[in-house]
Amino acid sequence: MRVELRSLGFSYPRRGGGFLEVLSGLSATIQEQSVHAVVGPSGCGKSTLLRLIAGLEAPSDGRVDFIGERRHENRTAMVFQTPRLVPWWTVERNVGIGAEFSGKTTDMYRRLTDFYTKQVGLGGLLHRLANTLSLGQQTRAGLGRALAYDADVVLLDEPFAHLDAITRRRFYDEVETHWQLDPRTTLLVTNDVEEAVLLADRVSVMPYRPGPLVETVEVDAARPRLGLSPTHAGLMLATARVWDALERGSRRL
Repeated sequence: MRVELRSLGFSYPRRGGGFLEVLSGLSATIQEQSVHAVVGPSGCGKSTLLRLIAGLEAPSDGRVDFIGERRHENRTAMVFQTPRLVPWWTVERNVGIGAEFSGKTTDMYRRLTDFYTKQVGLGGLLHRLANTLSLGQQTRAGLGRALAYDADVVLLDEPFAHLDAITRRRFYDEVETHWQLDPRTTLLVTNDVEEAVLLADRVSVMPYRPGPLVETVEVDAARPRLGLSPTHAGLMLATARVWDALERGSRRL
């Protein structure tokens, strides 16, 4: 499913009156079964953009259109920067929350939770409570929950921001593996340029608020990218172009 963002605008009401403009005139196309990243500094409106696509907020202007045949049961699934697990539930129940509340049969629920906990490396921790997990394990469970939700579009809100560099690199390989198994339309927001280039087919640059996208860079690196060196020519060129767009955008502040 393709996602069309058409002249999106969004403003928060200010305490005491007036509005704070977060997004203005933002347009983009998220191609079907691709990974698209949006990079920019904290506070530029990236997370707000995801919330608009997920339907958690309504745009002040413009619209979000989902175009194409629905292949999965749900339209969107979101992985938050903080995992947001139910602490007194087990890993199995947290991963299977979507299946549980959509009325899946017991057999289907078991198969879904078993598959997706194994896919994120938590197969041996099904019955552990979420509040006993490390942050890395909680992040894995949050990713498993989004994948098990069976949605056409996966939204990733800086899901690796709290992880150390070694664990983060391992997660990149896992995300690539999952995408190869089930290539859903994916939108990642991050302030890490190298992360965006390594994971995405296209990287859009949002350097300031209210956040229009000033440029979209194509990443010339074939998939799968497992084990791909950061010195790969396509990755290096895309990284340089994204940094250049960020620098040019920041000069408008």
